[in-house]
Amino acid sequence: MSAPATRSDLHRALDASLAYAATYPAGRLRLSNHLPMVLTALHRLQAPPSALQAQLQRHAARLDPLTPDSAEALAARQFAAELERNGLPAVLAQHLPGLLGAAETAAFHGLIRLAHALDADHPGEIAHALAAWQTHRQSIGPMLPATPTGQALRLADVLAALVEQPALAFTPQHDTTITQDMLQCAALPGFDAAVSGEASPSPAALTLESLAEASLAVYLGSRDFTALHLVTGCHALRQVLPHARLDAAQTQAVLHGVWRAWLAAWLSIGRPRPDWVAVYLGGPASEADWQAALPALAASRDDHRIKLAWTALDEWRHRGWPGYARVLPAAEATA
Repeated sequence: MSAPATRSDLHRALDASLAYAATYPAGRLRLSNHLPMVLTALHRLQAPPSALQAQLQRHAARLDPLTPDSAEALAARQFAAELERNGLPAVLAQHLPGLLGAAETAAFHGLIRLAHALDADHPGEIAHALAAWQTHRQSIGPMLPATPTGQALRLADVLAALVEQPALAFTPQHDTTITQDMLQCAALPGFDAAVSGEASPSPAALTLESLAEASLAVYLGSRDFTALHLVTGCHALRQVLPHARLDAAQTQAVLHGVWRAWLAAWLSIGRPRPDWVAVYLGGPASEADWQAALPALAASRDDHRIKLAWTALDEWRHRGWPGYARVLPAAEATA
């Protein structure tokens, strides 16, 4: 393949992507604009500049222009001015505590987009990511106390018990958004008890690592589209959370809220059983796994496949779980 895109290549592509709104029409639904995230993921996967340009051209045909007088555009200009005036650390410390109270906004895409923007270190995209999250902010419930009251010491035990609860059964929907399905699941009998009551995890069981492990296990066991967002959402939370400068109680409250969102998403896809073994199965992964997949990823028209590949690489580098390499389809990885 050609030489990898440089940081300048990425920033030029992101400059162009700022012309588009955070959502676009797809039938009767509005879906999230993945373009800036895809550009950043391809750059981090060492794709060539041509791959970034191809994505710009492909997305231009379906995305909505960002109207200058829209709430999103106004918020982006306000964030850009704050960043210029106060600097990135201060802006994130001011706004992230409130935004993280709705980490599930747009099926975690507000959080995910900001994580990619910070990774790209592109001020304009950071401002637009914050604006998109703020403008579309939506929580599936009110603020939660810092810790649930459950006694289970392992998230695996909590999920195994919740699978058996008839009141939490939900038939997966069609022609709906992930958020719409999560809101329906949040209204199920027994949901609140699973979030914070006796059926919930103990504070010791509710960590960023345990949520990341459960997300990967559920995805590897189901290959479900919503489960994919749990993997990418947990990765984004790991990247963004330190910038909020939260104390221990505030951090635990964020994790409690993320658990509520995680649970609603898992229920919405029929409570697939996590494949805990697959997280650690097989020989050690290596950078070569992602290098072999790069030609197919660079040419891919699947936004989520590209984003998941970069998430898996970054999480594998951080956690070392070989299961992250299993998100790369073997047949396509060797194409």
